[in-house]
Amino acid sequence: MTVRVSPNIVPDILSGLNGLKQQLNTADLELASGRSINSPSDNPSGIAALVLNHAAQSSTDTFERNIGNLQSTLQIADSALNSAVGVINQAISLGVQAGNSSLSAGDRQAIAQQLQGIQQQFLGIANTRSGATYLFAGTQVETQPFTLNSAAASAVNYNGNGSVTQVEIANGQAVNVNVPGDQLFLNPAGSLLGSINQLITAVQTNSGIAAASDALGQAASEFDTQRSFYGTALNQLQSTGVFLSSQNLQLSSQENNIDAADVAKVTTTFSQAEVAYTALLEAEGKILNLPNLITYLQ
Repeated sequence: MTVRVSPNIVPDILSGLNGLKQQLNTADLELASGRSINSPSDNPSGIAALVLNHAAQSSTDTFERNIGNLQSTLQIADSALNSAVGVINQAISLGVQAGNSSLSAGDRQAIAQQLQGIQQQFLGIANTRSGATYLFAGTQVETQPFTLNSAAASAVNYNGNGSVTQVEIANGQAVNVNVPGDQLFLNPAGSLLGSINQLITAVQTNSGIAAASDALGQAASEFDTQRSFYGTALNQLQSTGVFLSSQNLQLSSQENNIDAADVAKVTTTFSQAEVAYTALLEAEGKILNLPNLITYLQ
């Protein structure tokens, strides 16, 4: 008895082989990429979730870069202002010395010269830069904020402005990143540059030294109040940076939950499909007595 095999089975064979080949390709791609979604058709709803996740990660990355840049700039400003504290204390000490009635005129002139040196140090601090950016010029960061002017009460001109820059460091959260130079060094409640110039004049003329020293003390107190902004801002940046880092970890975990490949499962699928593919080639080749089927398919 002769068994006839319908040639119409060939399309079914090819369809089965193509289906298994597609499984192999899909599993191979998942194993190579580590992702279960490699094209929109793999999981349309998963793709939508990934788009939102990636947008959130991109936003968080931008905020983290902003914070890193701001921390660097604010640390330079904070360090410069902290260095002024020792200089202020030295000036206050010299004012006390100058008030000693037993000093000679030459002694007072020597003290006045030391105070003029301190005045130059204050001017250098007030003109602190980070790269090409002046840190205490308000928003006119390309303009040197303080220049000498012997005719002014403070012996300087302020060339910046009183504006403050804000930078967004998280969704709905912005931080001021500067204190204008006039607020720091020429504050009406206590002008650091004004009081040091007043003390220099008082020592040179041996008149009003005590009052000038008191004014310098008041200016030092106001300066401390103003410069505390930078320490507070740095603490806020640190706290927000920790929050953003935690948020990025959560977003990364969510991304993995959305499309991370189940390696064990995909490996099993790949192995099973590979075995089935090979078996189908061999079995159908024998059934159809087509030894060149494999070559044909390849």
